[in-house]
Amino acid sequence: MRPILVLWDLDLTLLDPAGFGARMITPTLAAFLGRDPVMGASFAGRTDRAILTDLLARNVTEPLDEVVLSLMDAVAERCDALGSDLLAAGGGPMPGAHDAVAALADDPLLHQGIVTGNMRRTALLKLRLCGFDSLPDPSLGAFGDHHMDRADLVRDAVAAARRAGLDVSASTAVVIGDHVHDVRGALDAGAPCVAIATGHVSAEQLLAAGAHAVLPDLTNPDALRAAIHAAIPTPHTPHR
Repeated sequence: MRPILVLWDLDLTLLDPAGFGARMITPTLAAFLGRDPVMGASFAGRTDRAILTDLLARNVTEPLDEVVLSLMDAVAERCDALGSDLLAAGGGPMPGAHDAVAALADDPLLHQGIVTGNMRRTALLKLRLCGFDSLPDPSLGAFGDHHMDRADLVRDAVAAARRAGLDVSASTAVVIGDHVHDVRGALDAGAPCVAIATGHVSAEQLLAAGAHAVLPDLTNPDALRAAIHAAIPTPHTPHR
């Protein structure tokens, strides 16, 4: 049987950031501008590049591509310097997350990677702070540094896995996420999504967005593993 690529979202799926991103971005943007910024951009389920591009569009007139990379670097630097704030504010692994990752690691067909809107530096920092040392594997994944659209992250993660020697495609990759943006990004890239209703979106909304299955949390690893396998089409069970 072909391997299955499991692509974990991070925030409110695998770990609780406790608002870490917003607390890092707002003062960094203020320092970048030299004044209080105009906020109002949506953060949930979006890539860091999309969020920061949106915020810059509200605050500057110069071409965004010329400044967004500098702002991303500044945010990453602040996150590195103040990483302990995530845990101090009550953040950490979601309930059952470590056991879920360990259970999937015991399945020889499952290979765990990452598809997150976080910048790579910030994602690796959060994983380290929350005790995820080697799994999910950052080399089998994609991050929010370069893309606005989450479907592009899924495509990049599949490409990274193929470069690592895994015989996978979008149809044999399963995104695990908590937001409708995770679901839509997966479906737009041709991958199924097993949604976890631990974020700010209801199970009903996740199903309506097209999730193959929705679990209430990560505390039942057997149910998660079964949902992942059921999401992959076979000749006898076509993907819906």
